[in-house]
Amino acid sequence: MDIHMNAALGLDYHSPQQQARVITEAWAAENMYCVMCGEPHLTHLQNNKPVADLFCPNCQNTFELKSHNGRFGSVIADGAYETMMARLMDDNNPHLFVMEYSRPEYMVDNLWIIPSYFFTTEIIIKRKPLPPTARRAGWTGCNIAWKNIPAQGKIPIIYQQEIVDPKFVREKVVATMTLSTAKIQTRGWLMDVLYCLEQIGKEYFTLRDVYRFTDYLQERHQENHNVQPKIRQQLQFLRDKGFVEFLGRGEYRLKNSG
Repeated sequence: MDIHMNAALGLDYHSPQQQARVITEAWAAENMYCVMCGEPHLTHLQNNKPVADLFCPNCQNTFELKSHNGRFGSVIADGAYETMMARLMDDNNPHLFVMEYSRPEYMVDNLWIIPSYFFTTEIIIKRKPLPPTARRAGWTGCNIAWKNIPAQGKIPIIYQQEIVDPKFVREKVVATMTLSTAKIQTRGWLMDVLYCLEQIGKEYFTLRDVYRFTDYLQERHQENHNVQPKIRQQLQFLRDKGFVEFLGRGEYRLKNSG
């Protein structure tokens, strides 16, 4: 793997956005391996595929690449809101590579993999429709709330221009696979409670610590009027999945904290 990209690939394009897309996607197709099964190379799908950019010929997983010159901040701009929401219900929703790079050198600064099962309706932020004067009047996009994805779901592949051992990356991905669930509502609660445990900022915590997020969770799940019993249920799920250890008397330990 080489963190340097081939900037010459963008010379035939005038738009900086088109240049970046061509350069970053070519880099990913040449350098990225499958983090799900370990296949050494991914296949670059044809342009204008509505969902994915890369495909694993071994395990059939698909991947999308989002790249940005510099840091992303708290959100990642995505495409059409309705398309994204439909994808969340699809078993073939792609995993997401998130890249931060430097221009004009076109060097990869950071690269993460976010497995698809970390995506929930709660982290998708609907943008305002484009105004009537816009070329695509009424089109509604969305953002991904990058800051609300639990640390366990943001697995580094390249960090501060240092390549992470692929074996370590695979181990981190495999450790999260127990969190995968097809039910989108169940997934939303699970990821939100996991995010709250991360915000507590301690390996050892109490049930009272988690209850401090009751209002936050109620706002995100307004259809549920029994938030604290739901919190206890999710802690049991996380215990069964190996992410939380029960110590007794309302005390817990967070495991696999990223």
